[in-house]
Amino acid sequence: MERLKALQSLIRIRHTGQVVGIVTMLSIKRHGFSVQSMLAIASFLFLSIALFSFDDAHDSVGDKLIHPNRPIPTGVFTVNQVYLIGTLFFCFGIASAYNLLFLQFLLFLVVAVLGFAVVFLKLNSIVRAILTASMIFLLFPFSTSISSKSLLFGLIVALPHIAGSITKDFIHLKGDERIGLQPPVYWTRYVASGLFFICGGVILLPIALNLVSWLYVPLIVPTFVSCLMLGYKVLNQQYPKVYIYGGIAMLSTLIAFSINI
Repeated sequence: MERLKALQSLIRIRHTGQVVGIVTMLSIKRHGFSVQSMLAIASFLFLSIALFSFDDAHDSVGDKLIHPNRPIPTGVFTVNQVYLIGTLFFCFGIASAYNLLFLQFLLFLVVAVLGFAVVFLKLNSIVRAILTASMIFLLFPFSTSISSKSLLFGLIVALPHIAGSITKDFIHLKGDERIGLQPPVYWTRYVASGLFFICGGVILLPIALNLVSWLYVPLIVPTFVSCLMLGYKVLNQQYPKVYIYGGIAMLSTLIAFSINI
């Protein structure tokens, strides 16, 4: 039972669920309940688990200080075991994606490379945020097709991820300082805040370009309000509830996209 709970922690259900939720919604909307949809969903489920496992193993030393309840610091898993888990799931992901269309397989590999860069390379806050957002952006053409609508929807989701990734560095500032990591540069807070405000405008583009039905408007309102609230709160260094607003925005956005993709 202890190992099962540790494995659930290793998977990071909330973050994995976000990625798999996007791929599931878009793939089923595009391809229906088909083998192709199931393989697409499986490939990113396995890749997400693999990357989060590699991240835990790579950050195991720091986690002993700032996340002592993670699977490795508690002694439930060793570093080598977690690397093995990550490798197995990555192989499962490759096997699933290999049976998809060539473009989907190529996009899967690009996302995987970006993921490995985020996990293993020492990147500054802005670069890491852009790479993370790029991974989310690529889920849209991977799951549907390369079109103006899918790319615009991908951009709408990617922009707040850049801002959110930067904001997370400020939320975890004290813990990162304890393990000797450089604090984020103060002006990046303004970048994050500005991106949230910009996203509030970008989500209106599908309406202006006549790419969506009227149902998009009421469904996207919570996202619009959340983006403005996030921009304001980050600007004023009010971080405690940003995850709540981010969750509301993501759910609202996915529902709006599921009807209009």
